[in-house]
Amino acid sequence: TAGAHRLWAHRTYKAKLPLEILLLIMNSIAFQDTAFTWARDHRLHHKYSDTDADPHNATRGFFYSHVGWLLVKKHPEVKARGKYLSLDDLKNNPLLKFQKKYAILVVGTLCFLMPTFVPVYFWGEGISTAWNINLLRYVMNLNMTFLVNSAAHIFGNKPYDKSIASVQNISVSLATFGEGFHNYHQ
Repeated sequence: TAGAHRLWAHRTYKAKLPLEILLLIMNSIAFQDTAFTWARDHRLHHKYSDTDADPHNATRGFFYSHVGWLLVKKHPEVKARGKYLSLDDLKNNPLLKFQKKYAILVVGTLCFLMPTFVPVYFWGEGISTAWNINLLRYVMNLNMTFLVNSAAHIFGNKPYDKSIASVQNISVSLATFGEGFHNYHQ
């Protein structure tokens, strides 16, 4: 969450170039879309949380907020409100522009090829096993992140703000290094 989330979506700190490159590499390995797209959607989520303009609106149910939002066309409100987001910092970032322009090559190499061929080359792992373990890593990582959008907005307690849908979910927090403490996230 240090890159696409904290640095590029929320602008909570400034990073020097070497750190920004490392975070972009890690974002590419995780492959949850480009950092630009992830940050844009997250800004929209915070601005219009739990409304039709929220890309993964939890009020539409667990499945929708977990993964369904990626399988259907965006709600018209997401598109309409998204046009008014301030994204100049993202659009002017040369690293984000590079990743966006070469997404298939960068993400394909860092998320799928490299994690498969490193164990094959260095440890003599079979390619089939390395590929399957890499896919397991990828799917597990995606689902841990998706639980922040779904379970951390539906299942848990609300010690801070009872009027919002997001909750504190200890299980999600443990799996995502604190991201499940979501009742404070508005």
